[in-house]
Amino acid sequence: MRILKFLLPALLLLTFLSCGSDPAKPAAPGKIKGVVFDAVSGSPLDKALVITKPPTYAVTTDTLGAYLIENVKAAVYHVVATKAGYDSAGVDVEVQSGMETTADIALLPDSTGGNLP
Repeated sequence: MRILKFLLPALLLLTFLSCGSDPAKPAAPGKIKGVVFDAVSGSPLDKALVITKPPTYAVTTDTLGAYLIENVKAAVYHVVATKAGYDSAGVDVEVQSGMETTADIALLPDSTGGNLP
């Protein structure tokens, strides 16, 4: 009987300590950033549309060709940029929880001749 008096409280304490009091926290979202530029001249391309596959958000580049997609779940994405007068192009990236991933994309002038002045 004396052993039970000591063993029972010890087991209860051990059970309480092993359970932990913090609930599982959801993974923090990541970000995808980059620059879209002309593959021939190296010039940044403003107003290019940037999307992800699978879809998250669609954004457009600023005057420096830069873009930022926030609140992206950790996963592998294909990031695609499109702009009138250029062939679309994309890159594969892996977004990690709470991290910022860079995806620069070079666009070639439209191969169908649609880029004529």
